Parts: sequence; C-alpha cells; structure tokens
Amino acid sequence: TQYEFLQPLQPINEFITVCVFLLVAVQAIYAVNFIVSIWKGKKAGNNPWKANTLEWTVPSPPPHGNFELVPIVYRGPYEYSAPDVEDDYWLQDTPPASEAGVSVPEPQPVGD
Repeated sequence: TQYEFLQPLQPINEFITVCVFLLVAVQAIYAVNFIVSIWKGKKAGNNPWKANTLEWTVPSPPPHGNFELVPIVYRGPYEYSAPDVEDDYWLQDTPPASEAGVSVPEPQPVGD
C-alpha cells in the first residue's frame, strides 16, 4: 500500500499470500508423512502393485544383469483377470497349468 498505483492489486496480493500459507501447510503434512513412513512404514515386497511384467520377479536390489537365470516367458505382459488363475494378475514367467504330454522348459543360466 506504499505506492498508490499498486493499491488496486492489494486483494490479489492477499489472495496469493493465503495460497502460499495453504501450500506450505499441505507440504508440511506431506513431509511429516514421508519422514514417518521411512522409519515406521510397512516395507513393500518385490511386487507391491501385483504387476505382471518380468521386472517384478527380480529381487531388490537386482543382481548383475538383472536375472540369474534367463526367464522363460509364457504369456504377454497384460494377462489380467485370466480365467485360469485365482488372482487378478498372472506373471509372465509363471508356467501354465500342466497338461498331459506338454513339457515345460527349464530356465537356463545367464552367460557372462
């Protein structure tokens, strides 16, 4: 309010100031949640989102080359709600139900 030509902008300035305080309050909630989750949060498993793709079959941290054995892929990456399984997801390297006369190959070691 020191300069007369800026006085019409005073309501906008007050609105922006209130918004900044709200933004800081919300970020403080996020920061507290983040810090508390680091020490007291539940540890996520290897596949917390129940995804189908191969990267969720690797332990964390992954070994050199990502896979100890070359994975055998039996289906595409988006086999959700398949009628052959009870779960809603079906990993790519999970072999199909064994049928008479059908042999399933074994994974091979990854070459160096």
